[in-house]
Amino acid sequence: MYSLTVFTPTYNRRDCLKKCYQSLVEQTNRDFVWQIIDDGSCDGTQELIASYIAEGKIAIDYRWKENGGKASAINCSLEITETPLWVCLDSDDYFFPEAVEIMLKVCKDIWDKNNVCGAITARSNADGTAMHGVNMPKGVDYATQLDIRYKYNIPAEYAQVYKTEVIKKYRFPLYPGEKFVTESWMQDQIDTEYVFKLFREPVMVCEYLPSGLTNNYWKLIRNNPKGFLDFYSQRTRLCKLLIPRFTAAMMYNAVYSLVKKEEVKKCNNFMIKMAYLPGKAVKHKLNKTNWGGTQEEETSFKN
Repeated sequence: MYSLTVFTPTYNRRDCLKKCYQSLVEQTNRDFVWQIIDDGSCDGTQELIASYIAEGKIAIDYRWKENGGKASAINCSLEITETPLWVCLDSDDYFFPEAVEIMLKVCKDIWDKNNVCGAITARSNADGTAMHGVNMPKGVDYATQLDIRYKYNIPAEYAQVYKTEVIKKYRFPLYPGEKFVTESWMQDQIDTEYVFKLFREPVMVCEYLPSGLTNNYWKLIRNNPKGFLDFYSQRTRLCKLLIPRFTAAMMYNAVYSLVKKEEVKKCNNFMIKMAYLPGKAVKHKLNKTNWGGTQEEETSFKN
């Protein structure tokens, strides 16, 4: 059995997969299987992957499923993964040649640590520098993802490799008529019990497109309000840090009206009560946002 599953969810990303595949072929350590969960592509993805399998250069496990969004693809992956380690490599990202070797080496130090869920580093630019110019903090060996984001101020573009036995404990909720659940929904739960081992070596390149991300985020909320409502409610309960808790409470108030068609009237959550007025301002922003957004956006959106 291989040590690592490299999971790639994809939906009509045939052209992007070529670069992703080539980066895996060039790995200095081949102790992995490339697991592709195809979320209903109709652009020739299946034929492309069949040609890669025929080449026989790396181990490939390809699965096609009905379209359901990235969260459903992750759930599917976790059901079938058998390797000790699991990492998500989006179809529009790719690895540096030493990525698998580095991740396996880092994870050797955490097997006997029951409170460690995996290892984490910043995603990188093509030149190896950390995205947004900020890498993991020096002198910090272990931390939750929320602490990395809000205590150490590392922007939310991470490469995480998980112990499979840990991440298999969790699943994303799925909502009828919605196809996006933020990955932070699961990670917030993991943060209540586990920490990450931090490392600074670059492993994953994220081809960041600065235009449109903010607008896409508002569209995602408008198109998937039930999932976001549950996420914001959960964060106000699980998160111990003031700023993300208050932000979540503010967003809860705003999104509540999209789901319930009314404003929050009675609530036992003190933080949600405190954020009522700021939430009304966010609600105004949501109401001004155009409906729309494609399944490609909802499949590939980075959290």
